[in-house]
This record gives sequence, C-alpha cells and structure tokens, in this order.
Amino acid sequence: MQKHHVVWTILCIALAAPSVAAAAPDPLLAQQWALAAPAIGAGEAWTQSSGAGVLVAVLDAGVQLDHPDLAGAVWTNPGEVAGNGRDDDSNGIVDDVRGANMLDLSANVADDNGHGTHVAGIVAARQANGIGGSGLAHGARILPVKVLDATLAGNTDALARGIRYAVDEGARILNVSVNTDTSTYPVKDAVRYAGQQGAIIVASAGNNGRNIDLLASYPASLSLTEPAILSVAATTSAGRLWRLSNTGLLAVDIAAPGEHIVSTRNGSAYESRNGTSAAAPFVAASLALLAAARPDLPMSALRDTLVDTTRRSDLLASLLGGGSLDVGAAMHRLRSGTAWRSASPVGATAGPTLRLRTASRTRAGSRATLRWSTTGAGAVTRWRVSLNHRVVATVSAARRGVSRRMRRTGTHRWRVVGFAADGTKVVSAQRSFKVIRRR
Repeated sequence: MQKHHVVWTILCIALAAPSVAAAAPDPLLAQQWALAAPAIGAGEAWTQSSGAGVLVAVLDAGVQLDHPDLAGAVWTNPGEVAGNGRDDDSNGIVDDVRGANMLDLSANVADDNGHGTHVAGIVAARQANGIGGSGLAHGARILPVKVLDATLAGNTDALARGIRYAVDEGARILNVSVNTDTSTYPVKDAVRYAGQQGAIIVASAGNNGRNIDLLASYPASLSLTEPAILSVAATTSAGRLWRLSNTGLLAVDIAAPGEHIVSTRNGSAYESRNGTSAAAPFVAASLALLAAARPDLPMSALRDTLVDTTRRSDLLASLLGGGSLDVGAAMHRLRSGTAWRSASPVGATAGPTLRLRTASRTRAGSRATLRWSTTGAGAVTRWRVSLNHRVVATVSAARRGVSRRMRRTGTHRWRVVGFAADGTKVVSAQRSFKVIRRR
C-alpha cells in the first residue's frame, strides 16, 4: 500500500510544568479547572459513573506505561502472551500486550514526545490515589496506539491502520488528537469501518485558527459525511473559544476545555498544555462516563446526547455546530427515568426528553420524513427543525413531523429544538440518516 507521508499538526502547546508533592489525594486537582463545577459538570456525572471498564483508544505518540497516575489504567491484550515473540492473536503485531505501534508494526508504544501521555491522563488518570490529578473518566482503560513519532510526525496510512486496530481490539471510543490538510482514502475507509462497528472517533478540530468548513482539517472535517467522527474545538476557563482553535458551523460538533490543561507527562511528571488535542480527550472521556452508566445504548445515542446537551452561547453558536461540553447534563438526560444513584444538587432535574424517528436511509429523489415525541415538554410553544444545520421549518407545538425531498447522497442530520413562549430552549435532539443512490 502506498504510504501517504503527512506531518501532523502539533495540537498541544506545552507550558511550564507544576511541581508535584504526593500528599493529599490528587494534589493537582485544584489546578484542573475543567473538572471543577460548573465547567463541564464533571462532579455531577461522577455521582453516576467513573467510566469503569470502558476502553478508550488513544491514537497518538504513545503512552508512558509505567506512569504512577496511570497505574491500572492501561489495557492488557487478553489474546497475547507477553514476551514469547509470537503473534498469538494473529492480528499482525507480535507481543502487542499493551497496545501497538502503527509506524513500524511493533509492540513499542513508548511515548517519546509526551503528547500521548498528556492525552491519556486527561481521559483516565486515576482519582484519589494520593498523587497528581484526575482524569475525567478515572475508571476507564486506555488502549495506546502509536501513530506519531518523537517529532509528532506520522502518515495517514499509519492512522488508518491504527483506527482499524483499535476497533478490532474492542475500542468503541477512539481519541485522535492529530490533524492534517490531506484527505486520503485509507483514512476515510477506516473511519467508515469504525462507524460500521459502532465506534465513535473523537477528533481534534485543529489549532490553525481557521474555519474548517472552508479549509478542511482531517480527520475532523470528515464529520461532514461520516457520523462516526465527532470533532472538537477548544475553549478557555472563561467559556470563550480558545484563540487558536479551528471553527466550523458544519464541521465542528462540540467544544471542550483546551487551555491550561494540567495532566500527566513523560518522566512520571505533570504539565499544562493548550490546544484542541487537550479538548478532544475530555469529550472521549465523557463518552466513557456515559457508556459505563448506560451500557445498553449504542455509541451513536451517547454521541447525540452529548452534543444535544451542550451549553450554547451566541458566540459559539455563530462559530460551531454545537456548544460547550456539559457531561453532567448529558448524564441527567440519559438517566431520566432511571434511579439517580445519589442525591442531585438542589434544583437539578432530569429535564424533558425529545425522541426523533426517521428512516435510517432513503433514496435520492425521495422524501425523508421526521417525526418526534416528547416527555415533560409541556412548556414548548414552537419547534424549530434544521437539516444539516440549516433551519427548514418552524412549526407550532402541536405539530410533530416534517418531510423534505432529498437529492444529495451521503449522511444528513436532522435537529429539532423546542422553545418556550419567551424564547428559552426547552429541549432538543438530533438524528442522522443516509441518502443513497437511486436504483
């Protein structure tokens, strides 16, 4: 197979490393602003889930396997016997007990840069172990897949192999904090394969300060056609878009913290970094929390809930397809009607629900029909219906369906928002479907 050599954009900018003393539990937690209330609702989500047992693949520069704050977090391949020099599980990699290197097809996943270890810690650094900080999904497991070298260079064939490897080893959440301007068939095909297997690829939007609707950045921009991609912009502690974060009303799905993010680093230490590389793992970890709380739901439903419960500001609404991550709100939505495992904060409610129904596919030239039903949404006075981020109808509360003739093939997305009389958003939901060629 021809190799497509691409130098990936460096998506985390390292800042000064804080000193660490292992005294009180998680001594760096106070420096992790993204995990404090009310930033992304981490505390609320933690009352229900730690992400225990959920596998998150980190496709990056590798991971420091013996980092103390990742002890017990790194995946072990049940089909491989360590050190026997054989490919016991016949997956093409010898002795891949703790992950795989897609650059040289080896089992060496050591992080010789630090980028991957930082990402892994954001997802799954252990909580209350007396050292460092905490990952958002501190009970999850990490599958290291090395696709970048010490200089954060890689190629798209390695990324494509890494996606397939991670999915085949059981990961249904993949964090890909790499970007390139080049789109290749191997990556597109691998992304499509991941989607067919029910996986979600959380992709950093990129750090070029540009609109990727107009000037694409891959694999994030594949979100336009592939529902398996969930693309992530970066925000500051003030809730504003980080100054170098890429944007896109169509191509960027959600925003998450990406400035001054303290996490693990090489050398069993810690550091603060900026970038959409740091934002993406917060979203991947959020999916892990939701997956552990609702293992009965497909990843697509968890993805839609996470996007649907974001916080929207006027600025973000003008720049991104979605708002800011709120995993606490997403957890409430998914556990509506289910026993909440501990007392919720005063005034917290599960909120109304909105369920969308549409055929999973329709043929070009035919009409796609959307219908919806609600629970606890009596305050709604009007519905706004969007198709591919464009408003196509505003209807009264009594109406529960629309249809549109579809001509363009590919993946399309409905979104319905219910508003109260004063213009307040009451409830919203979205659902994807495909248009295929006529016979």
